[in-house]
Amino acid sequence: MERTKRTILLLILAGVCSIWSGCAASGRTSKKEQMLKAWEKSSIGPNLAAVRRLLEQGQVEEAKKLLAKSFQAEPDHPEANYLLARVHLAEGRLPAAQACLKKAVDGAPQMDEAWFALGLTALEQGRLEEAAESLGKAVELKPLQVEYILTLSHCYVRQGRIEQAVDLIETKRRTLPFDTDLLLTAADLAQRSSDGERAAALYKEALWRQGDNPRVLEAVGLHYMDRQLWVPAAELFEKLFLIQTGQERRQMTLRWLSYCTLQAGRYAAALKWYDELSVLRRDDPQVWLEMGQAALGADLPDRALYCGQKALQLQPGLTEAQVVTACAFYLKNNYAEAVAVFQKVCHDSKWEAFGWWMSGLCYQRLGQNALARSAFEKASQLNPDSPLIRLFTEPEKKML
Repeated sequence: MERTKRTILLLILAGVCSIWSGCAASGRTSKKEQMLKAWEKSSIGPNLAAVRRLLEQGQVEEAKKLLAKSFQAEPDHPEANYLLARVHLAEGRLPAAQACLKKAVDGAPQMDEAWFALGLTALEQGRLEEAAESLGKAVELKPLQVEYILTLSHCYVRQGRIEQAVDLIETKRRTLPFDTDLLLTAADLAQRSSDGERAAALYKEALWRQGDNPRVLEAVGLHYMDRQLWVPAAELFEKLFLIQTGQERRQMTLRWLSYCTLQAGRYAAALKWYDELSVLRRDDPQVWLEMGQAALGADLPDRALYCGQKALQLQPGLTEAQVVTACAFYLKNNYAEAVAVFQKVCHDSKWEAFGWWMSGLCYQRLGQNALARSAFEKASQLNPDSPLIRLFTEPEKKML
């Protein structure tokens, strides 16, 4: 959807390069073709070219004034209706834009950009069959226009026609084997089709072909992240972060980089990235929570305590932040404060077993053996699944 919206915006502001592609005529020239030739030679041609330039420059009001003069001369001119549709789109009048686009393709069936715009508007409204038909005509008219191909593929995916999307992309890749967008789309479709081996091969090919392309690095990094391949994902996101320039994209990449580095067990490196991220997202409790987890892994309980408490300040009752805080108290040998927080953790079903186990360890350190035995018995009846358990239970088991 993001690509489709971006394409609509480009359509509004920049337009598509061609007006319509020529068709070879055989035999007698049809009446419609005669009309089109007459339109091309008419006096409104220069006006419409000027309208296009104004729309490309974002001067919609000036474009409207000039377009009005063109309509007075030729109200049925296909290109005039197409350009008016762009004005309607720029001002949020989707039904009016569709009416103009239909009039444009009726007058000039070979106008690929009008078919494409018609398909986009239908896609935006969720009318998928109509969108696929219009986008398909655009692809027929311009078989190698990558944006047309990708949007039609996206429409097929939304319809659940994955195999048809795959066939379309693979067919076009045989003609355009070096196009990065088609390659990445083929990899994404393979992943959607649960063909992990082919997806991995295609992403590997993308890296081999364009390993310094930000779009490739992001797509492959997200693929690794989805497969929980944290180390290679972190490496790609670090490379991506270093070459990106847009602030918004850099922040998102930094978010992925921090998380993957944490999950890879590189706690000191993760803390470095979270330091940068916390400056940009000071009010995000998840950032402080994960920074606290990294601090625990790096054996920095004071810092972990600060991060956990910061996360709780931003989101009171966040269980994971309570876990970080309690673990930090435990590592600082503040067992009374730790058990008070661990008892709160015991009320969360996800962390219940871990909370009781750690409560038992705290009671044991405090010399309250009866409470310790009771806590351990409750923990043994549950199935702990927190990765933090490994940080605490294995050494303790050896001591018991």
